[in-house]
Amino acid sequence: MTQLNAADEQRLLSAIFPIIIEKGIKATTMDLLAHRLGMSKRTLYEIFDNKTDLIRRVLDHHEEHHHELGKRIIASAPNMMVALMQLFDLHRQDMVYMNVSFFRDMDRLYPHLRCDYEERHEQHRRYMMQIFRIGVEQGVFRGDINFSILLRMMEIQAESLKRMENLFPPDITLLEIYDTLTLGFLRSIASRQGHDLLDDYMRRRNELSLNQSPT
Repeated sequence: MTQLNAADEQRLLSAIFPIIIEKGIKATTMDLLAHRLGMSKRTLYEIFDNKTDLIRRVLDHHEEHHHELGKRIIASAPNMMVALMQLFDLHRQDMVYMNVSFFRDMDRLYPHLRCDYEERHEQHRRYMMQIFRIGVEQGVFRGDINFSILLRMMEIQAESLKRMENLFPPDITLLEIYDTLTLGFLRSIASRQGHDLLDDYMRRRNELSLNQSPT
């Protein structure tokens, strides 16, 4: 089995992830990966035991990478409202190219990885509850919200959407649904100060998007 140094392994795992979310897990064959990555299928099998090993390592790497980026966002943001918007934007980058079959394939083909996912989800809940508590102290989140219940409701909505891809109207994308859900969530927990911060952030993001659009 081929052993890569840490930097090369991270680059390879980072290169594979966007292919998986674009095509879905089932459609991402080793032949397709070899072609897109410009390497032989034999080399892939020398690096990974099998496709399951590849999927697990790619998803673990992506999760760890996002976790590290999230910690940097929290540490550098002026307040928790801005931090939460930046965290949602971080995950939004995946939604731009996400194929909804990714979630269906995960449940059907790799149910054993679900346990790892649930463990990470519980860690994520504790992390989010700390953000909410600090945000209330900063005055950017409302203090009369049951954040534990609201967070679970958000999770249920997201999980339901992942399994309702056949019901999506053709004129609505997964990204548009994600934007609507997250913006509604933020508005529901924002204080007056938080609403001002949210409006300012969304205005600047929309202006940036317009400036980056092809003319």
